[in-house]
Parts: sequence; C-alpha cells; structure tokens
Amino acid sequence: MTSVLLHATTPYRALDAWAYDTVIAPAVLALVRPMLDPLLEGLPRGGSLLDVGCGGGQLVAAIAARRPDAVLTGVDLSPAQVARARARGAKLATRARFVEGSALALPFGDGSFDAVASVASIKHWPDPARGLAELLRVTKPGGTLAVAEVDRGCRWDDAASFVRGWRLPAAARLPALVAFRALVAGQAIDLDDARALMATLGARVRGVEVARVPGGPGLLMRALKVA
Repeated sequence: MTSVLLHATTPYRALDAWAYDTVIAPAVLALVRPMLDPLLEGLPRGGSLLDVGCGGGQLVAAIAARRPDAVLTGVDLSPAQVARARARGAKLATRARFVEGSALALPFGDGSFDAVASVASIKHWPDPARGLAELLRVTKPGGTLAVAEVDRGCRWDDAASFVRGWRLPAAARLPALVAFRALVAGQAIDLDDARALMATLGARVRGVEVARVPGGPGLLMRALKVA
C-alpha cells in the first residue's frame, strides 16, 4: 500500500485492495458502528442506500445483515475494490450492486437514494467539498447523509486502540501505528476541517452533526437534506 500511503488520492491497486480488505477493514467497520444506528433508523422500509468509496463492500454487507429489506449500492473508484465487493456481495443477489465511479462525479441521478454514506473515503478525494456536494446531490430530499473519516487530530492512544483491531501479528503493530498516525491520519481531515466541509452544504441541509468517535481516531458527520 506504499503508493496509497504516500499519496492518498492514488486509486487502490489489487495488492492495496487485498491489504485493506484483509488487515484493516474489520477495524474500520467496528470504528464506525456508532454511525449505523441513526443511519438505519432513518432509512424507510425498502429504502435505498448508497455507500461511496465502498472498498470491498464490508459496510454494505453489514447493513444488509441488519436490514434485509434495504436496496444497497456501493461505488468505488478502484476496479480491484469493486471486484472484491462484488465477490463479497454475490450472496446478496439483487439486494446489492457495486459499480465503478468517482465520488466527484457519481454515476447516479439527483435524489436517487434515501440515504448516502461514506466511510474513510474523503481523504482519497482530490476535492472533498465537491465530493460532499455530490453525495448530497444523489440523496433524496429529507434523506440522510452520513460520513466518517479518520481524524487527523486523533490522540495516539485512540490510534493505538484502533490499530490493535488490525489483523496483524503483535510485533507489527508498533510500525503499523506509526504509519497510520503519520501517513493515514496525516493525510485526513480534523474536526475543524469536518465542520468547514459540512458548512459548504449551507441551507441545503439541516440537523448537522459533527463529532469525534469516542475512544477511536475517527470523525462522524451527519445531516438531513432539506425537503
């Protein structure tokens, strides 16, 4: 994952996708579980949800397990990630689909989804404000927008707690922690950045919430699109 670590906007290649899917993704999913309850509570019966920057489809699979009624879509810029997501989602049949696409120009019409989520993807976007506006564009009026990202201002102990959830030998955790804190969190956003990004949505949203994940190196952002 050297290229992605050094330049966050580089698309994941096959080896990068394997490393993220196998080693890191389970810990990311655990980190953002606080986002799921309010997201799914606001999703209507039979509602549609889009995961932007879906990676290997872990979030879609987790949502499918909790909401069998939901119609789910994942989009990712990396063909390698989409291939992994399709393999993971094969058992979901017609309830989930995965497509290639950029967060900066989502291949969906205005107001296509009841809810739009994105996890650990903003740092990979060349223009985060444009990407956030795209997420809101494809959200239905009255729908929910929920975004999670690594916190550049996270504490070392919170980062260490997160890295302990990676599927790595114990001896590899210290160098992994240093790399995560310097190269992953270092290219991400902080709390002020998150607030500023949400402010760019202006009067198009209401009920804006921006907060740190307790005990973890993450940020959660949430809003409802104005009906």
